[in-house]
Amino acid sequence: MQSGWGGMGGGAWGSKPQPADEDEDQPQQKTPSAPAFGQSFKASQPSAGSGTASAGNGAFSGAFTPAGGTFTPMDSGPAAPTFGVGSGTRESDLNKREAALVKKEAELKKMERELMEAGGYKKKNFPICMPLWHHDIVGEIPEKSRRVVREMYICWWMFVFCMSYQIFCASVMLGYSVGDKVPSWFLSLIYWVLGVPLSIILWYKRVYYAARDDSKVGFAFFLLFFLCHCCFCIWCAIAVPVSVARWSFSGWVTAFTALKVASPVGIIYIIGSAFWSINATYCLWCLKDSWLFFRGRGGTAAVKQELALNAFKSQAAGTAV
Repeated sequence: MQSGWGGMGGGAWGSKPQPADEDEDQPQQKTPSAPAFGQSFKASQPSAGSGTASAGNGAFSGAFTPAGGTFTPMDSGPAAPTFGVGSGTRESDLNKREAALVKKEAELKKMERELMEAGGYKKKNFPICMPLWHHDIVGEIPEKSRRVVREMYICWWMFVFCMSYQIFCASVMLGYSVGDKVPSWFLSLIYWVLGVPLSIILWYKRVYYAARDDSKVGFAFFLLFFLCHCCFCIWCAIAVPVSVARWSFSGWVTAFTALKVASPVGIIYIIGSAFWSINATYCLWCLKDSWLFFRGRGGTAAVKQELALNAFKSQAAGTAV
């Protein structure tokens, strides 16, 4: 019996059909097993007596072997990269470099600061809004004089606050129909523009430098100007209305006058009067404490001695020239 495509049509699809007996006598060729997953094979050249090879064997060379050939695995290529193995080492190197850069930056800043200090240059940091001079109570003021300088520093900020609140009171008064409200507003602004810088120059910088340099003469001048400042604060707390400046100061007399205009603006002026009263009281207490500190350091006798010493140094310097 003939089977397959060759048995149909008398060999129309292939060679002449053979009897069934001859098919049974011929030895069956072993079909090679499929290669393992991931392996590639070389096509081996069939030996001389290894059966018949079809005409298309050469077309599939390198992919698989022809029938009856032997499978030979190809050499394995380079190993596939393993992700995540070197990431830890790379991250540690980056961290080390970053730490080294931070350390180097700190060293450079320290060297820059030392060079500036050696050359006498110090960064300006006061006042905050417009730095004009270096201010460092802890770094420059001796511990024995630090308390007095801190008290004056608080006095100065209280003064700035009261002057600013005074402008606010005059601004509120602009909304009411009263006389001299516009000139009063301009005067309150002028008081702030002149009063705040003068307070720094006349008494706060004097006490700061006197404490830093241990100057008795400088401390005496500070006491004189600070006494004038205390008198000005007392005047602002009272604030007797004067001509066009009747609404410029937020003192008690002005506050009671403002109550007759309107209760809201009167209350605002009363709050300003309370601020000025607290400021004046604290300034008087600081003046007393500064005077006691001055007397404890020698007082007027120390001032005379320092003046005589300075005169002698000036005379000696003139003679040497």
